[in-house]
Amino acid sequence: MTIHAFHVDPETLHEIPDHPAELAAWLDRQSPDDHESWTAAGVAARLLRRLDQAEHALATALALNPTVAARLRHAHVLQWQGRFTEAVPEFDRCVAEADDDVRHFAHQHAGKCHYDQGRWDLALTHFREALRLRSTAPLITSAVDAADACLTAATIAPELHRLVPAVHRASGPRAVAVVTDGPPRLGLLAEMASLLATGPVPRQVIRDLNRYAPTLDTALTALATDGWLILTADTITATPRCHPLLALLNDVHATTAATLWPTPPLLPVWPDHPLTSAITADTPAARLFDQLRALRHDRADAHATAWQAEGLTIPELQALPPDSPLRTRIETTTDRIASRPYRKIDAESRAHLIDNVRALPEKSPDMP
Repeated sequence: MTIHAFHVDPETLHEIPDHPAELAAWLDRQSPDDHESWTAAGVAARLLRRLDQAEHALATALALNPTVAARLRHAHVLQWQGRFTEAVPEFDRCVAEADDDVRHFAHQHAGKCHYDQGRWDLALTHFREALRLRSTAPLITSAVDAADACLTAATIAPELHRLVPAVHRASGPRAVAVVTDGPPRLGLLAEMASLLATGPVPRQVIRDLNRYAPTLDTALTALATDGWLILTADTITATPRCHPLLALLNDVHATTAATLWPTPPLLPVWPDHPLTSAITADTPAARLFDQLRALRHDRADAHATAWQAEGLTIPELQALPPDSPLRTRIETTTDRIASRPYRKIDAESRAHLIDNVRALPEKSPDMP
């Protein structure tokens, strides 16, 4: 067993020690007295996320032997501490000053620093240069793919937020015009129509789809009282009275999607999300709408995972300033989680996906 062995998390690109207990015991026995021993202790402390100890050890090693490699290790700790205003300029200097033996490491570490900040394009630039300098490095190849997938997730997000609401907006007047027997909360039923049409839906799925709607439970109770839904502690089911309405709402969505996208592209990715199994209609445009909707809500779930991991409530999240470092960290984590479906396809397919989605209109010529 090599106690210093580690593996790299494919999503965060952070090293994780394979034998943390043994590595900690080894570190606690050390009494560093030269550059090499201070370096080994500092790297071990960083792997264990004992970052103050790592900073002291690697700063000492740097003072003893101020090489580019030592500066990279020290800046790596600053990066993990979230001290990006110090880490980024140091990585930039290291890239500029590195000789041929360590230049690919300098680009790789600079890329990781930008990756931690969610600056996917800059990370990708550095990773690609590192790969050009050292084409047989699997870790760099993996980093290139991770950054490209995250950049895809970030690039696709505004398109999803543009296109999915466009279908709902255009469908609203059509639904009101054709529905003669419907509840006041028609919009909520329309959001759930493709799910409810296939059978009972887990109640948590509906909560997640409407997590920012404070009156959801009140609305569901009213729909149940009026005979449209059957509620249990765990599920929501449409009543026989509701099914014709759901079919009508799904048809409106399908017709709207076909009007917007008469020749829809085939997108090569579906997320692992409950909406993946929801079918508005078995037509190309309706399935594209389902796909975009699933990807959008998959990202929404990723965002919720990110801000909940920071211990925030919804009001606290909404109160964060746009330039808050915490908000930046949440968005970075969101992109990383939301990149999971895009990691299943190659970079060329991601590029085609972005082009195809960007080309989709949110209005047709005959829409008001």
